[in-house]
Amino acid sequence: MTRMSHDLNTAVAAAAKADGITAGAWVRGLILDRLAIVSAVDRRSGRPVHRPAEDTIALVAAIRALGDVGHAISSKDLPAAKASLATAREALLPLVARGPAR
Repeated sequence: MTRMSHDLNTAVAAAAKADGITAGAWVRGLILDRLAIVSAVDRRSGRPVHRPAEDTIALVAAIRALGDVGHAISSKDLPAAKASLATAREALLPLVARGPAR
């Protein structure tokens, strides 16, 4: 975007940290305010995560299966716990093999 002196960079980083956002989001927020522009996309902090619907469905299935693991363990049902763990693993492995969310 633009070069900053060390002192300005340090001050921006400290202000952003105090607000709980990245320095880039903090600077973009100032620019948006100054230009009177409303843009949630530009104001947000962090990298955008685009998760396909099928990944979300797989994550939900894995979370449910992990809940079943906890229930099976509390019921001392080892075979059910193992089966639920296998279900969670089957749901998560394709996500891990494919890599980070796009």
